[in-house]
Amino acid sequence: MPERIPTHAAIIVDGNRRWARARGLPASLGHKAGFERLKEITRYAVGDVGVKVLSLYVFSTENFARDAKEVNYLMDLFANNFRTIADEMNGRDCKVLFSGRQTGLPPRVLDAMAYMTDLTKQNRTGTVNFCLNYGARAELTDAMRALAAEVRAGTLDPDAIDEEAVERRLYQPLPPVDLLIRTSGEQRLSNFLLWQCAYAEFYFTPVLFPDFTKACFDEALAEYARRDRRMGGDTKK
Repeated sequence: MPERIPTHAAIIVDGNRRWARARGLPASLGHKAGFERLKEITRYAVGDVGVKVLSLYVFSTENFARDAKEVNYLMDLFANNFRTIADEMNGRDCKVLFSGRQTGLPPRVLDAMAYMTDLTKQNRTGTVNFCLNYGARAELTDAMRALAAEVRAGTLDPDAIDEEAVERRLYQPLPPVDLLIRTSGEQRLSNFLLWQCAYAEFYFTPVLFPDFTKACFDEALAEYARRDRRMGGDTKK
């Protein structure tokens, strides 16, 4: 295990549909395989490796533009599996959070989300942050609206708005992302945690997410440990 482990790792979960298509399977089975892998990597990263915060991009605001049948299947997948994940994370003393807008999500998913957050809210060992109906531009827009509303109400001086003020109004109080992983070979952020990834190390792998094993995660960690994180300054001694 590398000596330097990221405090906050984030994964853009990508490649489920391509994984299914390559096997002549419907997209739904790709998503199912991806969700099983998601549970495995979550257990491993937070429970075994010692990552303190794991953010997972599981459904973007733009994903609602997909075929309605596929979207409905994904919503069922979330609703049916979140409770199981919550019970396991609770047993590992891990908190579960959600980043994203709740508008547009079906009640069955919102109920499962509420169950997860309430069950695990007192846990302290680690945090799993599901980015569901999430978009970084939407997050920043919502933060700006919150700041503007406070200024209009007279409870916030515009001169007091600094980076910390913006961060306090993001969806969740998370540390900066140290390592961003994207599976499937794509090399872009796709509107994911733009603020939090300002100084993140990027790791792109051609492995489709259903094939992204614990060994693959270890490779990403090893690459992260080799990086020289200057953060805009000199090389750390």
